[in-house]
Amino acid sequence: MFTRRNFLTTSGLLTSAAVLGSGLLTSRSLRAGPGDPRRVVIFLEGNGTRPACMRDPLTLQTLEDLAGHPIASSRDYGHDDPVLVPAAPLEMARALGSLAAGQDQISLVDRAALVLGLSATYLGGGHSTDHGALSASKTSGGPASATIDTILSQIPGVRGTTPFDVVRLGVGESTAPLNYASCAFDKGKPAPIIIDPAAAFTSLFGSVAAGQVGADYQARKHLLEFAIEDADRTLKTFTGSTRGRAKIETFNDSLLAALARTDQIAGMKDALLAVKPPDPGTIDPDPYASVDPLTRLTLQVDIATGALLAGLTNVVVVSIGSGSYYWSSQYPSLAAMYPGGQLIGGHDLRHGEGDEYFEVLHEVSSRSIAEMARLARTLAGVPESGGTMLDNTILLHMSDNGEKHHSNSEEWAMLLLGGQNLGFKTDGRSVTYPAAGHPNNRQTSNLFNSLLHAAGQPTDDFGHSSPDTRVAEGPLAELWA
Repeated sequence: MFTRRNFLTTSGLLTSAAVLGSGLLTSRSLRAGPGDPRRVVIFLEGNGTRPACMRDPLTLQTLEDLAGHPIASSRDYGHDDPVLVPAAPLEMARALGSLAAGQDQISLVDRAALVLGLSATYLGGGHSTDHGALSASKTSGGPASATIDTILSQIPGVRGTTPFDVVRLGVGESTAPLNYASCAFDKGKPAPIIIDPAAAFTSLFGSVAAGQVGADYQARKHLLEFAIEDADRTLKTFTGSTRGRAKIETFNDSLLAALARTDQIAGMKDALLAVKPPDPGTIDPDPYASVDPLTRLTLQVDIATGALLAGLTNVVVVSIGSGSYYWSSQYPSLAAMYPGGQLIGGHDLRHGEGDEYFEVLHEVSSRSIAEMARLARTLAGVPESGGTMLDNTILLHMSDNGEKHHSNSEEWAMLLLGGQNLGFKTDGRSVTYPAAGHPNNRQTSNLFNSLLHAAGQPTDDFGHSSPDTRVAEGPLAELWA
């Protein structure tokens, strides 16, 4: 008898199919008309983004003048209302140098907004808030609700006709190919992030890959077709309970949906060929074989960029070691920056005190923001109705637990890029909200509500398992209108 277990143990198809730059700028045909999708890309950095590496000098000086003393953390903020610096030199911040114009690179400073002072103390902190970071609801033994990426992907103006609702990719300190710690379909239903770039490539571009990767993709398609035929035969002769039949029918429906998506992707061959990254094993040395998280991050961003350009999805999550047990990576390419020039385990590095330890962490934040900037510049080079793809895409860089290792979740430094056609005020400003505990403090949930308003679903109460934890409803007027 056909069972779900039998199929899953004989084929790896659903593992990849269901979970889910150079040469890219001119590979996508111009889109025009009012039907342009609204896109969201979230870069989620694990185990804290230190605000000190995000504050530009003018923003810092402004905050210190208002407080009357040096600013070491958000606890030192002394203002009572949001502080707006209209034209902040964001590129002068330690981790934001990639926003500056470079050789053959446009400046992104006037397409950016720095956000400081947002809190989410009710989430806890520690190593990670896990699913809480993207759901704005406290995680306790599993996700309490769907994360923001899932909610956004269900909005018709965002999903459009793309084959994948969300593409979730990342890197992490784990031998497992999937990270279930940060995203969720619903309460108690974690959603996987693919942390193996080769698996991510196969899932998204295997249909147009050459060699063994392409052969494996086609073999998995045949297994899927076989499973559907087997399920049909089982249903025709099934004499068990109504509940048992319902389970098989539900499983069969999921198989049919996966096959329909496979057929849709097959019809996108030219678009995929135009933007796909190099196949695994075709470059020497093969970057897919690298153990350096930063090399793997570049690959994942290449794959995510291709997915957006080809129209495979309009929602992307890129995890940089987010979630419990995935953040403690070592970075061999940064070895010279480590204290004493010796690699240190991620946990010990984050327990270190002093600038030599912090500098490594600041560089990791800088590299992840540079990858987001690289993706943004690619989108800025593709014309689209109302401007470019970047104008119709909002990119967000944030942490999964606030301001540091063992965070109190009192401040979540964030960077926004693009999205000006979606209503975001990404014009080079910085906005700093009053400290956690102040009645005018605002929370990460307000930023997510801003995303939902921009995506066409004006929700004011996203997040919070209890209304007692909410400071204020709605979007952030200083960043979205």
